[in-house]
Amino acid sequence: MNEWVYLNHASTSNQKPEATQKAIMEYLCGDRQWSAGRNLAQMDQNHLIWDTRVTLADFFGAKNPKQVIFTSGVTLSLNMILWGLLGQGDHVITTSLEHNAVARPLDRLKEERGIEVSYLACGADGALDPEELRPLIRANTKVLVMTHASNVTGAILPYWECFAIAKEYGIITVLDTAQTAGYCQVHLEDSPIDVLAFTGHKGLWALAGVGGFVVRPEIAGQMKTLICGGTGSSSHSTRQPERLPDKFESGTPNGIGILSLRESVKVIEQLGLDNIRAREEILTQRFLHGLEELPVTHHGTKVLSKTVPTVSITCGDRDCALLSQQLFERYGIVTRSGLHCAPLAHQSIGTYPQGTLRFSFGYHTTVDEIEYSLSALRSLLG
Repeated sequence: MNEWVYLNHASTSNQKPEATQKAIMEYLCGDRQWSAGRNLAQMDQNHLIWDTRVTLADFFGAKNPKQVIFTSGVTLSLNMILWGLLGQGDHVITTSLEHNAVARPLDRLKEERGIEVSYLACGADGALDPEELRPLIRANTKVLVMTHASNVTGAILPYWECFAIAKEYGIITVLDTAQTAGYCQVHLEDSPIDVLAFTGHKGLWALAGVGGFVVRPEIAGQMKTLICGGTGSSSHSTRQPERLPDKFESGTPNGIGILSLRESVKVIEQLGLDNIRAREEILTQRFLHGLEELPVTHHGTKVLSKTVPTVSITCGDRDCALLSQQLFERYGIVTRSGLHCAPLAHQSIGTYPQGTLRFSFGYHTTVDEIEYSLSALRSLLG
């Protein structure tokens, strides 16, 4: 067994592919600095960023690589999308399982722009009924934004069914794939998704500080720009360019982060999403089976096709934060306790305000680590 066991992949992946590590070192040791000039190094960097757009456009099913917008991560992406689309008098629908990356921007938009927000309720197991969306729709409903999977329960939400209903009413659809990119196949062009937000450091195995969104051109045309500045294009004008991707990409790009995205996604494509998912389902099933022998309550679904490899539990009146600390200090097991930046989700499943003890697995988690963690839990819970 390693010195520590990492079971917090829903927060961030801890092991980057060797190909990604090698590319990063070559980047750091070479002439790889971004600049405003059109020298040879800059031309090389332009090729890198374009090649990454092409890779991600193929991965997420976008027609044109220019639809791929790079940001610092899914939080900035969701802020850019929501602030760009919603204005005075607009109504937005979201779910009760959302991360604060959605909930807090909407709260601020209510305060500053007077938007209205409705929540699609989710059950104790994290599931929701798409048909319950219809009564929430109003004449001024502009956006439906939802997470693809809960970072608390792991439940995969039926976004396709929900978005198909939204499309009947001309509502713009936004999907947060923070918990599913690299685990579930999502294809923008062949789906009712208008905008897809992603992050690099979780299931895509890239560095922290890089992510983005993929947007349909007709929706991009409706979005206002949140951040303006230098783009290296149309420099004769003080107006922000309207063309993609420049409209949403101001300032110096995160070259090393973008490089890590390209290399890691290529590794994921080589492995195959089906193979990655099959391996992680085995780990999840093994862990859930072991929990059946312990005095714990599992908050989520046991149907493997309806969950990502994330398991949240409570242990009676035991303090989840203390258990997480004991797992780390005594056994070297890294978990996550508390509200997971998703208070609405915990209110929905009845675990607010204490939260849960969350275990989340990755492709490199081993069966031995699963068994070791179950044994540690068994010892702590008596």
